[in-house]
Parts: sequence; C-alpha cells; structure tokens
Amino acid sequence: MSAANTDTLARMRSALDQHTGGSLPAAELVKAWREAAPALTLPPVFGQAMEELLRRLEMSAVFAQDSCSFSSTAVTDQLGRWLDKAATA
Repeated sequence: MSAANTDTLARMRSALDQHTGGSLPAAELVKAWREAAPALTLPPVFGQAMEELLRRLEMSAVFAQDSCSFSSTAVTDQLGRWLDKAATA
C-alpha cells in the first residue's frame, strides 16, 4: 500500500473515530470521507462500496432509527471494516 493511502486512510479512520465518539456529526464524517477518497489508489469497487455506506449513513442520520432499515451504528461498523480492507488492498 502506498504512503499516500496510509495517510489518507488514517485521516478517514480518525474522522470515523471522532464520529463514533460523538464529536463529529454524520454529515461532517461523510464530507471528510468524500474529500479524502480521491487521494486513494484503490480498485473501483472500494469507491462504490464506500459511497453506498456513506449514503446509508446519511439516510440513518435523516430518519429516526426506528424508521430506517439499518442503524447508524451498523453502518459505522461497516465503514470500519471498509477501512481495514482498504488498508490491505
């Protein structure tokens, strides 16, 4: 993995950690990830998966947890797994 990927993924993980810790709103997490993603050198499937997860996070933030088919916690868990897989790509 390139040094640029390592640095970018570290920034993305930091934003995710801040969000799950309650100090970064979902909209700011999504913005940070979308701004960081173009710097990554990953197969296209990673970008597609990331966008799907970010859309789910946006939707879970807009709708009440009980009216959404997935929880923001489940999505943030999936974003963490995405980071783990991206780090080994």
